[in-house]
Amino acid sequence: MNWRYILCLACIVPFETGGLTPGWAASSQDVRWCHGEDNPTADQKIAGCSAIIKQESDKEAVAYAYNARGGQYYYKGLHKRAIRDYDQAIRLNRNFAHAINNRCWARAVIGRLHDALKDCNRAITLQPQVGNTYENRAMIYLKMGQLKSAIADYDAALKLDPDSADDLYGRGIAKLKSGDVAGGRADIEAGKAKKSWVVEEFIRYGIRAP
Repeated sequence: MNWRYILCLACIVPFETGGLTPGWAASSQDVRWCHGEDNPTADQKIAGCSAIIKQESDKEAVAYAYNARGGQYYYKGLHKRAIRDYDQAIRLNRNFAHAINNRCWARAVIGRLHDALKDCNRAITLQPQVGNTYENRAMIYLKMGQLKSAIADYDAALKLDPDSADDLYGRGIAKLKSGDVAGGRADIEAGKAKKSWVVEEFIRYGIRAP
């Protein structure tokens, strides 16, 4: 999972940030922080999103803020706290694909693989052209030992993002485990060449090359 991607998921929902006052209860600074403007720290972004959650009545704005705040809690290692925010975002917008995808990954990280798989399936149905969702589901399948499904999802992710080091490395592990030694080693080396820390990244999530 690309750290920069999961944080970006909290901020790429189309949303106008100009001309927010006087129609908004939250301050313009809170809104800018929640949207990642002015280079906020994680704590500032949490504070800005919390102000929106507390003060705004617009459901879409509050759903956005919960998802954005969840991304920051995830970044700080508070995975269960992040999931609670994603829950709230999805409660407000049941088709919020970015929040569903974020919850998929956070659930996978804490070992709730079956729940995570349901989220990824839903996110892919809603937004089939986002490669990162296939990457997330591929990782779940890899952890479950469903190697053919993992490879198929890594293939789908790589069609959308051919330069993804994570997808190449993950597919390489799945290929090795399924007996394709040559193909697996080629993918693993290609992934490592694109991102030197990809090995440590996978180890952090409990996956090692055989």
